[in-house]
Amino acid sequence: MLGVMGKNERDRTSRRMCAGCGSRTERHELVRLVIGPSAPFVAVDLGRRLGGRGVSVHPRRACIRAALLRGALARALRGVAQVEPESIEQMIIGQLTQRARGLLSSALRVRSIAVGTDAVRAALVANQGDLLVVAEDARGRAQEITKMAIAIGCATATWGTKASLGEVFLRQELGVFLVTDRGIASAILECLAQIEALSEDE
Repeated sequence: MLGVMGKNERDRTSRRMCAGCGSRTERHELVRLVIGPSAPFVAVDLGRRLGGRGVSVHPRRACIRAALLRGALARALRGVAQVEPESIEQMIIGQLTQRARGLLSSALRVRSIAVGTDAVRAALVANQGDLLVVAEDARGRAQEITKMAIAIGCATATWGTKASLGEVFLRQELGVFLVTDRGIASAILECLAQIEALSEDE
């Protein structure tokens, strides 16, 4: 017989402890690491779909390195061979980038995205937009468009280069795009924030 899970019980099951800083937080804010299919390698399990023993950490350099220094990863993953923190960080960045690109594909499918300067500007004039993404090397009208987005309360982020964004949209180069679906925008912004946290120098 199925029972009804109480609120406190749901809260407990949705929270996990970070092996680095030791704090308990919402599961979606942490990244799960598991022993890879060819142990003793560690795999990143962003979707939490892989079986086996795992451990959760915040996708931050400080937490990943603290988990390694304290031996928390080795204990949780049953003595897995020592792993360089940089390799774990790069694996997480790679998967977060892949997830963000998948979300962009979803936005394209449901026509909730404006691509290119003119299309983005027109959407902002119409008071549409939940996330404006600008390439790091974008120039020209990018600053004007960013100000327009901020003026209507649209979130903004910097991601990649014009060449790397162009690759996502099968163009040679792309300086800006605008996501107009709130759920997709929020998920992309979370990915980009985690990528930024892992890419920053301490």
